Amino acid sequence: MKKRILSLSLALIMCLGLAVPASAHDMSKAGQANIVSASGNHTGLIDKNGSLWMWGLYKPVGNGLWKPAPVPAKVLDNVVSVSSGSNHTAAIKTDGSLWMWGSNNSGELGNGGIGNIHDGEGGIYQDVPVKVMDKVASVSCGDGYTAAIKTDGSLWMWGANNDMQLGNNGVGNVQDEIYGAYQTLPVKVLDNMVAVSCGSSHAAAIKTDGSMWWWGYLGVMSDNNSVSATYYAEPVKVMDNVAAVSCGGSHTAALKTDGSLWMSGGDNGWGQLGDSSSTGGRSPADPIKVMDGVAFVSCGGSHTAAVKTDASLWIWGSNEFGELGSSTGNAKVPYYNTVSASYDSFPVQTVPVKLMDGVSAISCGNSYTMIVKTDGSVWACGSNEVGKLGNNGKGNSSRDIGGYVITMQTTPMKIPTLTAKLK
Repeated sequence: MKKRILSLSLALIMCLGLAVPASAHDMSKAGQANIVSASGNHTGLIDKNGSLWMWGLYKPVGNGLWKPAPVPAKVLDNVVSVSSGSNHTAAIKTDGSLWMWGSNNSGELGNGGIGNIHDGEGGIYQDVPVKVMDKVASVSCGDGYTAAIKTDGSLWMWGANNDMQLGNNGVGNVQDEIYGAYQTLPVKVLDNMVAVSCGSSHAAAIKTDGSMWWWGYLGVMSDNNSVSATYYAEPVKVMDNVAAVSCGGSHTAALKTDGSLWMSGGDNGWGQLGDSSSTGGRSPADPIKVMDGVAFVSCGGSHTAAVKTDASLWIWGSNEFGELGSSTGNAKVPYYNTVSASYDSFPVQTVPVKLMDGVSAISCGNSYTMIVKTDGSVWACGSNEVGKLGNNGKGNSSRDIGGYVITMQTTPMKIPTLTAKLK
C-alpha cells in the first residue's frame, strides 16, 4: 500500500505541531440513519427528497469529475444513510444496498482493492459509487477502514488494520511492509449488533442487550503529555445500558438509555471530553459523565457536539478554526509553531457551551461542524479548506498557517441551496 497523501493544509498543521486526527464520525443508534456526515475534508447530506449531495475534497465526493466540489453536487438518489471517512464515503440506499467511493489504498471500499482511477503515484480511487453488499442496516467510515451491520445483526469490517481497528486481532488479506495488514474484502467480526461507529483508529459498537464494545488504538495522554499506547486487538465490553455511540479522532461519546452522556478518550488536549480540563485522558472503561437530557451526539477530530432533548445544541473542544461556532473559548492551548519558531496558542472550550436552539442533527468533522435545524435548514461553521462547508469557500475570517491561508467561518452560516431530510 502506498503512503496516504494528506492535503496540504493537514501537512502544514502537522508541521506546526498540532496532532489533528484525520477523520471524524457520526452517532450510531439502532434504527436511526445519518442524514449528514462531516469528515476530514468532505461532507455528505441527504435532502428532503432522499438525494445524496456531496461537497469538499474531490476524491471522496463521488461525482466523477475528479476535482474539488466547493458547492453541493448530487451523487445518488434513494439514499437513507451516509457516512464520510477520512478519504472515502459510504451510502445505504432504500433497498438496503451499500455503495462506496473514494480512496481504496487500504481496501476501505471493500471491493477487493480495485478502483477506476490510478493517480500515477500508487493511489487507487473510485470516483463514482460502486455497490459493495446488500441487506445493510448501518454503516460507518473511519480513517481508511469501514464497518457495516447487516439486517441480520452481523458486523462486518474491512480496510486498514494497522491499529487493530478491525477488531480481528490485526489480521488482513494483504500485508503491507510499511503499514501492516489491511483487509480488502468484508470480514465478519461480531453478531447481535445494532449500532457501530468508527473513529480515526478505534471503533465501538452496541449489542442488542445494550452493552457497548470497544477496540482499536488507545493512546492515553497523561497530565505531563506523555503517551501510553494500548491496542485492543479484539472487542472488549466497556459499558452497559448504551443507546448510541460516536467515535471521533481520539475520543468516544456514549449516550446511555437514560439520556446521560459519557465521554472517554486517550487524548483530551483540546478539551474534547468536556470535563473542564485540557489534559490527560480516560479509558473507554472509565468514562466521565458530562451532561443529562441528551438526544444526539457527534465526535469530531478534536471537538464534540450534543443536541439535548429540548433541541438545544451544546459544543466543546478545539476552536482553532471556529468549529464551535464562535471565535472564543474558556481556555487556550499552547503549541510550538515550527514555521515561526515561536510559541502560539488557540482557544478551546473545556466544558459544554450552548450554541443555538432548534437543532435536529449535527455532525462534527475535522475542524468544522455541520448543523441541521428542525426546519431542515443546513448550517456550517469552522474551517472551509477545500470547500468543505459547501458555501463556495466563503467565510468571515481567515488564518495564515505558514503562508497557507485557510478561510474560516466562526459563526454558523446557512447553506441556502439545501434542505435536509429530517429524522
